[in-house]
Amino acid sequence: MPELPDVEQARKLLHERCVGRKLTQVRAASDSIVFAGATDLESRLRGRKMVGSGRRGKQFWLEFSKQLVLFVHFGMTGQVHVKGESASHYRKIEVDVGADWPPQYTKLELQFGQLQVAFTDPRRLGRIRLYEGVASESPIVSKLGFDPVIDPPSPQAFAEMVMRRKMPVKALLLKQEFSAGVGNWIADEVLFRSSIHPAQLASTLTQVQTNELLRQLKDVCGTAVAANADSRLFPKEWLFHYRWAKGRKQPAQMPDGRAIEFVTPLYLQFSSSLR
Repeated sequence: MPELPDVEQARKLLHERCVGRKLTQVRAASDSIVFAGATDLESRLRGRKMVGSGRRGKQFWLEFSKQLVLFVHFGMTGQVHVKGESASHYRKIEVDVGADWPPQYTKLELQFGQLQVAFTDPRRLGRIRLYEGVASESPIVSKLGFDPVIDPPSPQAFAEMVMRRKMPVKALLLKQEFSAGVGNWIADEVLFRSSIHPAQLASTLTQVQTNELLRQLKDVCGTAVAANADSRLFPKEWLFHYRWAKGRKQPAQMPDGRAIEFVTPLYLQFSSSLR
C-alpha cells in the first residue's frame, strides 16, 4: 500500500503542475466503490480552478475554487499519472502507460487545458470523494491521528499516547487514528531502528523507548519525503531494502546475515485502516 511518502510525492507533483490552472474536462469511470457515493462529480468539478492542495497521512486532496475539495486515498494500488511524465508509484505497483492515454485502470481523468492527469486503481480499493468546505474540517481528515511530518506530538505527549494502549506497538503504529500515514514498511523500519520488537505491548514501553520511537518515526518519514519517495535514495542501511523477500525461495536477510522474520499475521486482529 502506498504510504505517507508516496502520497506526499503525488500531492506535490499535482500541486506543482496544476495550481492556478482551470479544469477544462473531467471524465469519471462508472465505479460506485471507488467514488464512494460522490455524485455529479464531472459537472461539479468542470470549469473550476485548482487553488491548492493538502495531505494528512495517506489522505490527500486538491482544492478548487469556491471551496470544493477533491479527496483521494490510494488504497492498495492507486497511482497518479501526468501525461508525458513518469508516474508516481509505489514499489509493488506497476501500471504501464506506454503510448496509451488514458492509462489502463483509469478511474478519474482531469484535463487542465493541455495538461492531463489520471488516477488509476487496478484493485479498486482507493477512494475518491468530493467535499464542500474547508478540507481540514471534513470528517475525512478530522478522524485521522497526528502526521509524523506535519504535526508530530511532543515526546511527553507521545509517551502518554503510547503507554495507555494495551496492544502490540506495531499494531498501534498502523492505526490511522493514532499515527496517520504509517503503513507496514514504515512501522517495520521505525521499530527496527528503535530496537523495539513489534509484538511488545505499547503500555510496557519506557520513556526512553518512546522517545527513540518518536525520533525514528519523524526521521524515517522525513527522510523518505525528502527523497521524494524514491527508494533508491533511501539510506543503504535501512531495512526497507531487504524486507521484500516474503514468499520467495530465498529467505530475507540483512547484509550481515541476520534473518528477517515475517510475523505480520499477529497484527491483523489489532490494526485498522481508515480511508
